[in-house]
Amino acid sequence: MKPGESVASSRDVKLHALILAGGGGTRLWPLSRRSKPKQFLREFSGEPLITDTATRLHPVVPAARTWVVAGMSHEAGVREALPHLGAHLVREPMARNTAPAIALGVSAIFLEDPDAVVAVLPSDHHIGKPDRFRAVLAAAGQVAAERGMLVTLGIVPDRPATGYGYIEFGATLGRVLAAEAFDVKRFVEKPTAAKAVELLKSGNYLWNAGVFVFRARDLLEHLDKHLPELGKGLADWRAAAPDAREEIAFRVFEAAPSISFDYAVMEKADKVAVVPASDVDWDDIGSFRSLARVNPDDRGGSATAKDVVSIDAHGNLVHAPGKTVALVGVSDLIVVDTGDALIILPRARAEDVKQVVDELARRKRDDAL
Repeated sequence: MKPGESVASSRDVKLHALILAGGGGTRLWPLSRRSKPKQFLREFSGEPLITDTATRLHPVVPAARTWVVAGMSHEAGVREALPHLGAHLVREPMARNTAPAIALGVSAIFLEDPDAVVAVLPSDHHIGKPDRFRAVLAAAGQVAAERGMLVTLGIVPDRPATGYGYIEFGATLGRVLAAEAFDVKRFVEKPTAAKAVELLKSGNYLWNAGVFVFRARDLLEHLDKHLPELGKGLADWRAAAPDAREEIAFRVFEAAPSISFDYAVMEKADKVAVVPASDVDWDDIGSFRSLARVNPDDRGGSATAKDVVSIDAHGNLVHAPGKTVALVGVSDLIVVDTGDALIILPRARAEDVKQVVDELARRKRDDAL
């Protein structure tokens, strides 16, 4: 394809969605717990994040083509949030990071639809402009279907963030529906603050949102090439009788490496494209900083409480439902009270909440986790 040309649509691309719901959300403790991780939280829109993720895809991806891969301990929560799933809930036998989870989910989709084009999405993103997001996702599906490429969505950055990986894009592949696609030159690790400023200024980098689109059969071929043992195990899983698959999946996951999909597949593939997602109002709900960005108040912070009294206090994030909270002479704090747990820390150290979870685990405080 020459620059400026458009991808020709030879067929109507019917996207399937595979939602990843295996995260623990440790940086949102004590809101997020093992029994109710962040994908089930309602603090952001009133609905569980996983419900928002699925419903914002309609009508590009209807409920009948929506799938979820999740740990067995979260099956009840997923079914409550998405009661329509039926057999489209794929249970991963143990946590092995995103590569094995995606591989298992895509294997299940392939059995139902060998020609499927699959969009893989985290369950914990905020998208303020879903119409625009659907348009970008449809464009990515078109590129995957017509060119056989692995496609990722890249978020156009608006600040020098250090919490995301980056994608360097190269030559244009032309206009695709309502978006433009580009070759991917390389993936970049989460940068230092100075490096993030440099990447933002260059204009050639996008945030890696962890949203991938590809034909199911293409992904299975990449598994055979880059993770052959996992690929062989899941080929056996697909060939087995339905009542034998759970046992096979356990053996496959037990032997599988714990590795991310980015490392295992995307960074090694030779035909990778990116579709920039601009003006979608995106946020990765990964820490309390994102809560403040999604739900700001007029004092530069965020508040969820019965009443918050702020005297010479600015930029604080408060979550204490049903309580009156008074802040005097303090700024840029996070205060989260869930009744049985309370955490207070500077907003600048929001990423360090995971250290609390690690310490509680060291103390064997399973009741608090």
